[in-house]
Amino acid sequence: MATANTTGGVYGTVCTADQYEQSLGSADSSSPWISCLTHGQSIGLALTAEASIISCVCVIGIFIWICWNIRWYRRKFGPNGDWRLFEWPADIYMFALFVFDFVQGMGGVLDVRWAHNGIVTTGHYCTAQGIVQQIGELGVALITLLLACHTFVAALWRVGLQARGVAVGLIFLACVFIALWVGIGARSHHNYETPTPYWCWISPQYKGERLGGEYIWLWIALFASALLYVPLYFWTEGRFSVDEDRWYNFQKSNPDRRVEYSQRRAALGMLLYPLAYCFVVLPLSVTRWRSFNNHHHVSSAGTFFGVTMFNLSGAINVVLFLVVRPQLLLFPRPEVLAEPEIELELELAPPGGSAICSDPVKLHHSPEPTSAALGDEDSRISPALPRASSSRLSDDI
Repeated sequence: MATANTTGGVYGTVCTADQYEQSLGSADSSSPWISCLTHGQSIGLALTAEASIISCVCVIGIFIWICWNIRWYRRKFGPNGDWRLFEWPADIYMFALFVFDFVQGMGGVLDVRWAHNGIVTTGHYCTAQGIVQQIGELGVALITLLLACHTFVAALWRVGLQARGVAVGLIFLACVFIALWVGIGARSHHNYETPTPYWCWISPQYKGERLGGEYIWLWIALFASALLYVPLYFWTEGRFSVDEDRWYNFQKSNPDRRVEYSQRRAALGMLLYPLAYCFVVLPLSVTRWRSFNNHHHVSSAGTFFGVTMFNLSGAINVVLFLVVRPQLLLFPRPEVLAEPEIELELELAPPGGSAICSDPVKLHHSPEPTSAALGDEDSRISPALPRASSSRLSDDI
């Protein structure tokens, strides 16, 4: 393995002349085993590592918060009380998303070594970084896709609202796919993980594996977020409805101006998902797509900007969780939970009243009061969530 020349190097790097020549590769090799970084590139790489550290810290903070909530519930209601961490499928999806966010963040944190040394080389560390990044990035894309699809189906047709087993099964299949794709690729290809050039990832000579193992799923998740969350926003606003007898029949309707603030907040939250995912994925996609074409030169500054935004994925998902889906994973904080008040409001709510919640598949543990009926039988119940009565959710939800 090459070592950095700490006394100076060539062309603004710490590499010797021989190392720099090797980093250029040859005509029959598109993936040299060593990559020399300039001082500016090392600074840019440090920024991408800092973004990953921020994401990891945010995810760890959420896990600590969840553990604190579990401790509170166990102390107040006992370990066998009427509560559980994974009450709804969305709980499972969000927990899995945070796990993969952390794995993705750790892959970016490993950039610290390259930024410090000024040289990226093949080896066990390089292979480990490439594998960790593949697992995390592919996992985040797949879980984001599953969450968007499940949210859309559960909100519009009330299908799978309590299908925790389905959620576990889909996540299991996603994990199997990730393990097979990453494992088979790493075992069957020579120099599968190489400098690319600022960190280690799938070698440029395996473009098919790059597309099938990440980019296609990133773009599918991005397209699905826009395709599903945007219509869900209009549905939440009451601009169209779904025929109860014919699931495929969508009817245009006028929005009800009497909806509550919590419902409008939930509707706006639906738009945050595609916007945030565009913010995370598009800069990276543009730079990487241009890099696929050898005729286009992509500046290191553009690459570092795209990757920095992408590495903030974990932090952005944490913010979205706290803003849009605060009723999942035993949130909000138990200190805010006033169960006697909630039970009283549930008892006083008139028959047919709507239950307002900021998540389409979660109502339990919500500290916010349920809303009263809007007036007559045809008034629109909050469509941001299952249309349930003001009593506890029925068995079919």
